[in-house]
Amino acid sequence: MFSNSTKVAIVGYLAKSGPATRGEVAKGLEIGVPTAQNNLVQLEAEGVLMADPPASEERNGQRVRYTVDADEVARRYSVLGRALGLDEDQPED
Repeated sequence: MFSNSTKVAIVGYLAKSGPATRGEVAKGLEIGVPTAQNNLVQLEAEGVLMADPPASEERNGQRVRYTVDADEVARRYSVLGRALGLDEDQPED
């Protein structure tokens, strides 16, 4: 997730703006709908986003709204920080 700037932008957008459809994400980030959709589907599969209705349910043309799984993002952020040798208890420069 952190290696793809579009995915990071999508997570940031949803964290700030709240639940949104693929069209709303595309418009808000000024990216194409196919690009937004591709990345949203990947982020959902990775467990970073939650979809309503979820992919496991039949959607029958319903608009899917995506939200950030804040706990999963925080976990990944913590793992990244540890991997980089960053400690939350250390003061920043």
